[in-house]
Amino acid sequence: MLINFNGNILTDDQPIFTAGNRAFRYGDGLFESIRVFDGRMPFLGQHWQRLSAGMAYLKMHVPDFFSSDFFENEIQKLTDGTGNWRIRLTVWRTGGGLYTPETNDTEFLIEATKLTDSVFALNHVGLKIGIFDQQLLPVQTPQTNQTPHTFKTASALPFVLAAICKKEASLDDIILFNTAGRLACGGSSNLFLVKNGQLHTPPLSEGCVAGTMRGTVLRLAQQLGIEVFERPIELEFLPEADELFLTNAIQGIRWVSKVEGMEKSFVKSLSGQLVEALNHAIYC
Repeated sequence: MLINFNGNILTDDQPIFTAGNRAFRYGDGLFESIRVFDGRMPFLGQHWQRLSAGMAYLKMHVPDFFSSDFFENEIQKLTDGTGNWRIRLTVWRTGGGLYTPETNDTEFLIEATKLTDSVFALNHVGLKIGIFDQQLLPVQTPQTNQTPHTFKTASALPFVLAAICKKEASLDDIILFNTAGRLACGGSSNLFLVKNGQLHTPPLSEGCVAGTMRGTVLRLAQQLGIEVFERPIELEFLPEADELFLTNAIQGIRWVSKVEGMEKSFVKSLSGQLVEALNHAIYC
């Protein structure tokens, strides 16, 4: 596999940084997972918006030439502007230092993995998911004035621990709690519930990532006339829902049929409508 390191095309077995790398030492970086469809990147603008906001929040220097168009060109150095791909774009603060950086300059790395599908496909068999019982994701409250972890940072230990739990239990995915004991998100996804035709999802203040697919689904739902509620969700609401699905930028929408420990079976209905709308948005 080839990689793009600061604009230079290299093989993935070539060393590109030392033990002093700040993303390795402190998680001092951000990343985006981007889907390419027949060479097209219809959601790249949303990814760049989140990435640039994250870099500003982390006080990284954003070069003037960094932009959505710049990274599209850099990605196409690996994809030749064709095919279906999963892209990981990582940026980190360069230089050394301990907790205090020596510089706020940035470097980037682009990795491309080949995919087969040129559209999103809704899973035929519903996912079986579980609940991760550790409360690790911070919730924002007026009293604490915390900033939610809305960006995809290089430090992702809560999600690593949740993924280990998922693997040990032979589950397809897992739901994470926030520090208030409410549902926040999936292990690598945002969480949506449907009840009486209405769509419910935790707000960003509940500790979930500001997923690009989350934002796209919310926008499409409103265009379809679906009533949307961004609100805190207690565990007790789960069995009351008719439908449950997860979203992320690579897999799109995945519907859930069972939650471990619950007798309830969830249907797929609204998720199918949204996948159709999503695929229409890719090529319009």
